[in-house]
Amino acid sequence: MDASSPDPTTSDSQQQPQQQIQPQQLGGSSAKKPRVTRITKKKGELLTEDEKKANHIASEQKRRQNIRTGYDQLIQIVPTLTPSQRSEALILQKTVEYIKYLLMEREILEGQVSDAGR
Repeated sequence: MDASSPDPTTSDSQQQPQQQIQPQQLGGSSAKKPRVTRITKKKGELLTEDEKKANHIASEQKRRQNIRTGYDQLIQIVPTLTPSQRSEALILQKTVEYIKYLLMEREILEGQVSDAGR
């Protein structure tokens, strides 16, 4: 890494230790989330407009919760993010920086391995 590109694993104000995230930790918080249930009927029965609306609302809430969970997982994985940083644009920007950093580190390590094998 050259001096002109900042190390995305360190913050301007503080340096955070890098932690290993286990796959089981990526599932989000252990707190139970309220489950939104959809309305179902027997085969052949049509839903009323109110039931359709309720199903649509439930589906949208589930979609939003999944997005929130994804951002929470990124905050856990990317070392320069903290739980207080809730800007989606910032989370995505720092995630891209971190992925670029990891790719560069991988190239360096692959070069070291190939040099050692000669």
